[in-house]
Amino acid sequence: MKTSHPVWRLTVGVAAALTMVLGAVSVAYANHVPVTTTCASTGTLADGTTVNTVNINVDPTKLRTKDAVEVLHICNAGAPGFTSGWHYHTGPVIVNVTAGELTFYAPDNCAGTTVTAGHAYIESTGSPILAHNESAIDTAALITTQIIPVGAATKVDLATGFCGVS
Repeated sequence: MKTSHPVWRLTVGVAAALTMVLGAVSVAYANHVPVTTTCASTGTLADGTTVNTVNINVDPTKLRTKDAVEVLHICNAGAPGFTSGWHYHTGPVIVNVTAGELTFYAPDNCAGTTVTAGHAYIESTGSPILAHNESAIDTAALITTQIIPVGAATKVDLATGFCGVS
């Protein structure tokens, strides 16, 4: 077989290029770095009521709705020293920290859990929580996704503090 034939060289060249592209995609996927961003302004990004119910159970996640729920996306920023105050939510809240870092305190975790940009924290329904930007110089940015009963409060503030943190 003659390896200098133009079709053969083209085939080998395309195969080599495809192999390099797929290899680069595989490396990029394996070393996935989350994209972090901040919103142009703070406030509600989207707010909608579901028109269907779901019962999803794909390890390690379960999501079940028995009725319509409100799905609310909010962009927020916390200046150095920001605190959310002790509060709870009427449904689960997924907090994506997109810049800086936040420390989350709960009555059963007075040491706190620090979440840096590119990571997320899930707040449990009905459980007291406080988010605090402990940085003296960096603003924390976050996008939350709340899944709450239709018409329920998105946040319930608590007068009582826990863990000596406020």
